Amino acid sequence: MTRPKKFQLQETNSPFKRLRLSVKLSQEQLARQIGVAVSTIRRWEKGQAEPTMTVAQMKEFCKAVKQNFDDLPDSLLPPANNDGVK
Repeated sequence: MTRPKKFQLQETNSPFKRLRLSVKLSQEQLARQIGVAVSTIRRWEKGQAEPTMTVAQMKEFCKAVKQNFDDLPDSLLPPANNDGVK
């Protein structure tokens, strides 16, 4: 079995990883840009933790993956309040 090239789009269930790979960033590069540890990126991509970011980190993430906040997959966004407030 051959290993995929570093930034080759791979089949993955992780929308976080798909976004990172689509702009050809390594885990290390993305971690540096948004101000989190590389191990945090790995956990997010493996589904071991939900991506939780500050507003500033989310803005940097959007810039890094060249996406508007409104265009991000819902699975990356924090869960909505269940109190009826939108």
